[in-house]
This record gives sequence, C-alpha cells and structure tokens, in this order.
Amino acid sequence: MKIYIVIPFYNEERQIGKVVKSLAKYNLPVVLVDDGSSDRSRFKIQELRFKNETLLTHKVNLGKGAAMKTGADYAFAKGADAVVFMDGDNQHKANDLPKFINALKSGKYDMVFGSRNLGLGVPLVRFLGNKFASVVASALFGIYVSDSICGFRALTKKAYNKIKWDSNGYGVEIEMVARTGKTGLSHVEVPVESVYYDKVKGVTALDAFGILLEVVKLRLTI
Repeated sequence: MKIYIVIPFYNEERQIGKVVKSLAKYNLPVVLVDDGSSDRSRFKIQELRFKNETLLTHKVNLGKGAAMKTGADYAFAKGADAVVFMDGDNQHKANDLPKFINALKSGKYDMVFGSRNLGLGVPLVRFLGNKFASVVASALFGIYVSDSICGFRALTKKAYNKIKWDSNGYGVEIEMVARTGKTGLSHVEVPVESVYYDKVKGVTALDAFGILLEVVKLRLTI
C-alpha cells in the first residue's frame, strides 16, 4: 500500500521543521501545504531538504479544509492508495503514525480517526466543543467518533472519493465524520498523544460557532 502523509499548515515557522524532521525515519512521501503563510514557515521546510517532501503553496489563506484537499488531490494523483493527515503545529506525534499505517494495511478500514485522551492537557474550551460535536454528529448522522475534531486521521482513496468535503475551514473534520456516517464507510479509532505548544492557536469560539453552522448545513444537504 502506497501511503502519503499530508500536512496543511499556516504560520508555523516555530514548529513545522520539527514535524518534518520527526517523520524522516518513516521514509514516506510527505506533502506539505502552505496555506498562504506570512511568516518563514516554507523557508524552514526548504532548509531541511528532505528527499521525500513536496511543498505546495496557496498564494492566499484559503482555510484548513482547502489545504487538506490540495494535499490529498496531489497525493492521489501521484498514485497514493491512502493518505494520513497531520497538523503542522507539532501537536501530533510521529510515534503514533504506525497505528494509522497498520489500520490501513489491515484492509478492514477506509477511515482511521485519531483519538486523544481529552482529559490530559487539552484546553477546556476544546474539550467541551469536541464532546458537543461528537454528540451532535452521533444524533444527526448515526456515527460516534469520540474525538471528532482531531486532525490526525487517515483515509483510503475509496473513502476520499466518497466523502470529498466542501468545507474550506475548521469544519472539515466534522464534515468528514458526518460523511463517513452517511456513506457507511468502515472506520476505526486509534489512540494518539497530543501536546499543545500554543493554547491560544487553534479552534476559537467563533470557529466553533462556524462548525455548528456547518453541522446544521450538512444535516440539510447530505
């Protein structure tokens, strides 16, 4: 199975280099998508010069969902059988990558969702928002994923063709969960570690409200 890693990022010059370095030992193709960063993120990547990396760039910030789609489209066009998504802020640990690879290679699952221990170190607003999103998705779409907005996840080409999302922003994760439930794709959760280096960045209250609107829209359209 040919597996690519896709990492969308925006203004992550302090962490993106560490993310890329941590993945080197796995010798997998890595697609990094700079979503219109205004800092030196892409230069940090270029300085590392790893042979398996590809850097794609959005001229302007389009949103996480758009960056994920750019990376996935590229990977599947290059012959990938599956893609693993990781965030570019170094909160996801490369040591958890084999769990996704093993689940994909088992042939049992089309979607693999990372599940953080939400009681350890996760900011309260994210914990509450995450649980709310999981409960709503379960009620509306018949699928319960305990950590529905964790960005560490994987999918096969078959799954991507079935659930290709419309959301360009942070609503992408919950949309992927909703479409997985509606299409009946096989899925599994794997435990992952998560470390928050910047508790200010990430999903804000405004983003959470936007995600709620996305859920309502999804219920009406899919």
